[in-house]
Amino acid sequence: MKLNKSQGKLIRIGQILRILMEKEHISCVWLSKQFQTTPRTIQRDLLLLKTSGFPVHEISKGSYSLKKDLLKNFEVFDDTELAVIIALKNLVGQLGAPFQQAAENVLDRLSDTEVNMPVFIRIDEPVSLDMSLFNKIVRAISQKKKVSFQYASIQKGHIAKIEPYKVVHFSGFWYLIGLEIDTGIIKRYALDKISGLKVGPENFKKIPSNLDRTLKESSSIWFTGNENIEIVILVDAERSHYFKRRKMYPTQKILEEKTDGSIVVSYRVGHWQEIWTMIKSWIPYVMILKPKDLNDKLLVDVRQWISWQKEIS
Repeated sequence: MKLNKSQGKLIRIGQILRILMEKEHISCVWLSKQFQTTPRTIQRDLLLLKTSGFPVHEISKGSYSLKKDLLKNFEVFDDTELAVIIALKNLVGQLGAPFQQAAENVLDRLSDTEVNMPVFIRIDEPVSLDMSLFNKIVRAISQKKKVSFQYASIQKGHIAKIEPYKVVHFSGFWYLIGLEIDTGIIKRYALDKISGLKVGPENFKKIPSNLDRTLKESSSIWFTGNENIEIVILVDAERSHYFKRRKMYPTQKILEEKTDGSIVVSYRVGHWQEIWTMIKSWIPYVMILKPKDLNDKLLVDVRQWISWQKEIS
């Protein structure tokens, strides 16, 4: 669809707003080169943003910045939606204070779902997140573009080339889930270990249709589509009521309730690490009944911990 002059201007201003949200500061000259227009036109665009209520500040001659908490979820808006927001803010600004305040209230509720909520849910604070990287990945996923980046793994850093599928959050860490192109394996990458991300020109066909279901049914990043491993634990009577009241993992099944109040619980997983942290967090109130090699591993970890404690004390 061909845009008229006014529409094209609003789209450009929306793109400028996105750049200002992503960068600490930006120069008018750089923007004019990016959009192939004159610095004077960019200055008028910035002035429109400012008069519309966006806190644009000239921090030095020809260099501008923007307060970052304006649109907290701005990365989910496309260019057209950002243009609509700018147009609305500009319009209500001309209508006067009552309309402007009403519009601000609406935008506040759209961008900050935590305000005046009657329910509080504690979510652990995640590791530091590079919003510029985050937004770049989100756009690559939306456009179904293949990406490459340097990944600092524990063993050795390497270049990863993947089809990016999802950005997910587990236990305070952000991860990128994607298909490693060379191996055809779906892998997870911690966002704070990714650097030098490049969005390639190639598109991939689609995101696996079962990925959302797999993520919903997993309580850790160590998910897999095949739940072919059964882990059975014994929970003592003192703590069994916690396991009866809620599932500690989506595939939890209570196999037996013993006369002493203890229970036998089963889990189906694709990788033992999916519930490893959960099991260890309930020591000394749980015992692994099977598989035996996992029980042996738990004993090794516990003995190492005891030895470490003795060294400290």
